Amino acid sequence: MILYFFLEASDSPCVCSADLETLMDVLNGFIAVGNVLSSAFLLDDDGTRIDLPVDAFDGLPMARGMHNLTKEYHSLLRVKSRA
Repeated sequence: MILYFFLEASDSPCVCSADLETLMDVLNGFIAVGNVLSSAFLLDDDGTRIDLPVDAFDGLPMARGMHNLTKEYHSLLRVKSRA
């Protein structure tokens, strides 16, 4: 997955490639040090563009929360498949 984002202080896009959790933390890291995000989007492996809501990024890490949600989701799927 590839992240493209634009900061108000720059005319050029920033580009980063990693897993989703890492990309969200990279973006929040830029916000945490005082940068202002003007736009951001992801390109998935199929080339589909996913626009990201700028207001969702507040400078706080997301990876741990996303990982916990994934674990909970998988746990619920296991319980449902046993029923």
